[in-house]
Amino acid sequence: MSKLYDVIIIGCGPAGATAALLLAAKGMDVAVLDKKSFPRFKLCAGMLTQKTLDQCSLFYPELAHELKKRDIIRHVSSQYAISTGKKRLYTGSSKYSYVLVDRESYDQLWHEKVRETGASVYREQIVRVDIPESRVTAKNGRVFRGRFILGADGGSSRVRKTLALEKVVRPPWSKGSALALETFVSRQQAGFPDFPELFTGIVPDGYAWSFPGASRQRLGICSAVVKDGRELRKIMLDLLAGQGVHLDEKEIRGHVLPYGDYEKTPGFQNILLLGDAAGMADPLLGEGIYYAHATGGLAARAVEECWSRNDRTADVYSSLLSDIIRDMRIKWFMRKAGLGLLPLLQLRSLRPCLDFILPRLEHMIHKR
Repeated sequence: MSKLYDVIIIGCGPAGATAALLLAAKGMDVAVLDKKSFPRFKLCAGMLTQKTLDQCSLFYPELAHELKKRDIIRHVSSQYAISTGKKRLYTGSSKYSYVLVDRESYDQLWHEKVRETGASVYREQIVRVDIPESRVTAKNGRVFRGRFILGADGGSSRVRKTLALEKVVRPPWSKGSALALETFVSRQQAGFPDFPELFTGIVPDGYAWSFPGASRQRLGICSAVVKDGRELRKIMLDLLAGQGVHLDEKEIRGHVLPYGDYEKTPGFQNILLLGDAAGMADPLLGEGIYYAHATGGLAARAVEECWSRNDRTADVYSSLLSDIIRDMRIKWFMRKAGLGLLPLLQLRSLRPCLDFILPRLEHMIHKR
């Protein structure tokens, strides 16, 4: 019979790595399974907000130092802009910094940190999750058993699909998702600003972005309405052409983004969903790194609290998530009520509204 681990974590991105680090530090026997080898390519804007850095400093105090030491930070700016693609509506300065990182290196750092804690890390692709037996089966037939199973395996989570078959959660992408496209161009290829820029009014129920890096500019677009990849690519190429950038569409890569797909009760019995697997990404701007670390930390806390008693871990976890769920609801409403109205702010008479709204939005983005 296969070994019984205390906790099995599927996925070693920020959510899974956070949970693994915290649980292994408590002396638990943790197995972490990920289908990819690290470093791995990851489509992600790579922005760390102040609340992300604050959250991680609680259990990884050396993180800020390691990010600088390893040259993982690609750009830091307190400025930002909001544009329509044809006209810049607003350029502002925040009291918080927007920290842009290389996502491959960032995930690699966390992967190494998990190994240092003593967790067992395996490169395995999970094809089956057995709820009654509390075990998972890898593609090569290897079986892992654990008292607790944490699904941090991304938006197309195998763990979530299994729980959906039991009708205890919704299937992935059943409520709210967006198609997202991203590409890189040389900073010298066009006159991009030296700070993040958000483009509004480009697509329905979505936006586009431009984030600076050390030598490359990351450009992207997402929409919860336009789900046809060819149509969204055309919109993106037209936007880039207006900025003086001409690309072959083969240089654009796409993925599905949780965009209001969050689960209010992301788990069942001793099985929990974390990060994108639980649909935990900002329903307003799509930011997911903070919610990955936050849910990883709360899942670890739920496991620790239920370790020596018979409480249903999923119920404890759901209770711990109450503040995050409330935050999700507020931002989902803000997106539905206001994101499409931003182009109206080019009207001079509405400029005072922008001066009032944006500092408060900045605070929501950067602080809990």
